[in-house]
Amino acid sequence: MKSLRRVLIITALFLLLPGIAVFSGGTKEAGKQATVTITLMRDAAEMPDEVIAAFEAKNPNIKVNVVENDFTKLMTMIAGGNPPDIFRVNAIGLPYWIRKNMLKDITAELTKTIDINDLFPVNNMYRFDGKMQGVGPYYGLVKDWSLDYMYYYNKDALDEAGVPYPSDDTPLSYAAFTDLINKVTVYKNNKAERYGFGYTDDEFNGYFLTMLASKGKWLFTPDGTKLNIADPDVYALFKWWFDEAKIHHAMHNPLDPAPDWDGPLFQAGRVAVQWDGYWFGPIVNEATNVSPDRVGFAPAPMFGTKRVNATGGGTGYVIYKNTKNFDAAWKFWSYYMLEDEAVARAKSGWGLPAFKSMLKYCPQETAFDKYRLAQVNKELPYQIILQFPSYLRETALISAFNQQMEPALKGVVDFDTALKKMADQIDGIIKQEMETK
Repeated sequence: MKSLRRVLIITALFLLLPGIAVFSGGTKEAGKQATVTITLMRDAAEMPDEVIAAFEAKNPNIKVNVVENDFTKLMTMIAGGNPPDIFRVNAIGLPYWIRKNMLKDITAELTKTIDINDLFPVNNMYRFDGKMQGVGPYYGLVKDWSLDYMYYYNKDALDEAGVPYPSDDTPLSYAAFTDLINKVTVYKNNKAERYGFGYTDDEFNGYFLTMLASKGKWLFTPDGTKLNIADPDVYALFKWWFDEAKIHHAMHNPLDPAPDWDGPLFQAGRVAVQWDGYWFGPIVNEATNVSPDRVGFAPAPMFGTKRVNATGGGTGYVIYKNTKNFDAAWKFWSYYMLEDEAVARAKSGWGLPAFKSMLKYCPQETAFDKYRLAQVNKELPYQIILQFPSYLRETALISAFNQQMEPALKGVVDFDTALKKMADQIDGIIKQEMETK
């Protein structure tokens, strides 16, 4: 009996030893780590399959389940209790996600992994203390970025219109900038042959926020619950955007639709001024009808008296707050955001790096690449962190503007009616979000 008891005890101890697989149906082999699967919602254009495959090769115990970036799908996955571990956001909309309690605070991991002082200030867009963006814990970093309210201009288009080139050092006033884009617009036979300026939807909020910041103002009421169209400067900026479309035909709009987004149009010489930052440079380099040595890159125009510039998007990746696989998610996040992939992005020239120490990797082989980087360096002291209400997604404003202004552009309603409807739509979204928080 004692012998049997001794055998049972030894067997029990044997079963408790780590790394011993007794049953052939076990989930891992002896001495091997179990495979962990994380779900990643990515943009394939910026994070191709090769990047993910390289990570899996380096980390054979982590499998990455890929889902393509889509807001509706993201919300469906979260509501269904199966959220991605990592997903893509624009930093300007970060407060929305934090208010919904969806993002992991990664401050502790960052401070152990990197030198926080090496970060460009733009990364403060990924901080939010519940009231103000730019302070508080870190919830992510930019994967790359630009000062988005600088602008590229086609010198040939300006020469043709008899317009002097903007200064590389001194910003144009908003009135002078308006005069420039209207003079280089070519509109013939009820058709826009050349738009005065192009823009990017992701940066739409920032056009208004940055210009108003130069006057010390905000787009919303102080409590962030309403679009502040009662302010004459807010009204003037929306009216400016409307008039540039309806009266001056200076940009693509429902009256003057474009066959493509403005990047290819700038390359083809059909957009004279592209209101975008450093990231747009490779598109200039790839142009066939516009030579890079005939392109200038000017500081952001000034609506008020204070010189400012900002990042309107600030794309990055974040980790879901309640991820069940944080260690594996952090490993992938740091691989993509902090390590060799970050260096590769800097070398591509499609955006500025998150880290000051990586600025040296930005391309400088050509005169144009040296020039655009030098122009950015002049603007860096004027960068501000834009503020956006936590009750709005960053796509809400341009969606409401396009929806409500189209009837006004077509003459169905007047501008003031359309603006009021747009404000009511935005205010209604905020009110609904406040009631369901």
